[in-house]
Amino acid sequence: MNKLIVWISIILFIISFSWFSIRRYQTLNSYYYDLGIMNQVVYNTSQGRFLEMSNPDLKRNVSRLAIHFDPILAVFAPFYKIYPGPEVLLIGQAVILGLGAWIIYLLAEKKLKDKFTVLIFSLTYLLYFPVQRVVLFDFHGVALATTFLLASIYFQETKKWHWFFIFIFLSLLTKEHIGLVVFIYGIYLFIIKKEKKFGLITGFLGLGFFISTVYFIIPYFRGEAHFASNYFVDIKLRLKSIILDGFPYVKSLILPNFYALFSPLTLLISLPEWAINILSINNNQRSVFFHYNSVIVPFVSYSSILGYRNFDNFVKNKKVKSLILILFILLTLKSAYLYNPIPYFVKNPVKYKELNPITKKSLKIWIEKLKDDKIRVSTTPKLAPFFTSRRFYHNFLFDSAYASMGLTDVDIIETIDEYETADYVIIYRPEIGNLDKISLPVKFYTRLKDDRNFQIVYSDDRNEKSIEVYKRI
Repeated sequence: MNKLIVWISIILFIISFSWFSIRRYQTLNSYYYDLGIMNQVVYNTSQGRFLEMSNPDLKRNVSRLAIHFDPILAVFAPFYKIYPGPEVLLIGQAVILGLGAWIIYLLAEKKLKDKFTVLIFSLTYLLYFPVQRVVLFDFHGVALATTFLLASIYFQETKKWHWFFIFIFLSLLTKEHIGLVVFIYGIYLFIIKKEKKFGLITGFLGLGFFISTVYFIIPYFRGEAHFASNYFVDIKLRLKSIILDGFPYVKSLILPNFYALFSPLTLLISLPEWAINILSINNNQRSVFFHYNSVIVPFVSYSSILGYRNFDNFVKNKKVKSLILILFILLTLKSAYLYNPIPYFVKNPVKYKELNPITKKSLKIWIEKLKDDKIRVSTTPKLAPFFTSRRFYHNFLFDSAYASMGLTDVDIIETIDEYETADYVIIYRPEIGNLDKISLPVKFYTRLKDDRNFQIVYSDDRNEKSIEVYKRI
């Protein structure tokens, strides 16, 4: 019966979050960063241009490996032969993350005696806000590491080492910094689990991947050091803000899984990821809304299971055990209420309004007109996922995260001319804002309007709500 409940829950999760994420994209709530980027990379790969993308910073088409080491994206390319669109990525992500609940069930079943508690842990995974948030925040290769690392943990526990290394390898293909966590995992296996041979192999594999990807592969394709190397400057000067920002971040992730504190050594396997997120100048890495918690989740979940077992063995009073388990369930439900992205029963329900029929019609017209993937297109960020199934794409405007990474308006303005090589520029006016205000988006828009090399060829005449199309002449 418990297995049936878990599988029904997994299926509901996959269906619901596939629908939510596609709905988000179709109602112009996704962006160039990152659904547009991922769509272009996978589309180009499906056309024989392996991991190729247009990079706004480098102002040319480059390998995705110049930005991040996430060749796992290529796995989705064959599906683009059937349907070449972001829906493939969004559904695939929901499926893989949802299956993590089944691995949690198998892990808990192996480690715990009580069947009810086993069920609780698998369901709390599906309710855990970092899992739901990452599925809804566009698509990221690193999100898949959650399930891959959980699978490696399970096969380590069952001593099926060939499967362990398959999933460790898949995890390493999702992002360059995964190697640091795999390195610590190897140390854990060597010292704590006494698996010296497999611990050494795992540790050297992780460290080798991290060094080769961060210091050799990415700089080779980029022509310079990894862009994120600037995220960790002035740590001593920022120490107070690091502590003030870091504590609530850690608290939000750990509190609904407080049993993890009773298995601290397994929790510490993910220490490199905690450090990267807490020490970074990019505030988004400490947010509950994005994908930066994907590598932390499997070890918090694993530690919670082991921590519950340790607590259960240490505390003999059954009433105390029951009360603490009830508290665990209540804190899970509270965090779900505060942070989860669902339409009902939460503090901030997620509801995506239907597009205006005129906007929808304009989109349909220009998606069809520009379906030739050789046409160079530039759009405002929310339109990007609809127009990145092509070889060359140029993002209009900028990444809003720049402000939290130390870039000034002057720095951002230097990117104002990136649209100039496009054949068409498509503007969704709500992304520009009030033209009476001298904001950065308005400066970008004004530059386009004054550019004699472009003329407006289409507008659906809704003023500040319009879709406008400019053609290079």
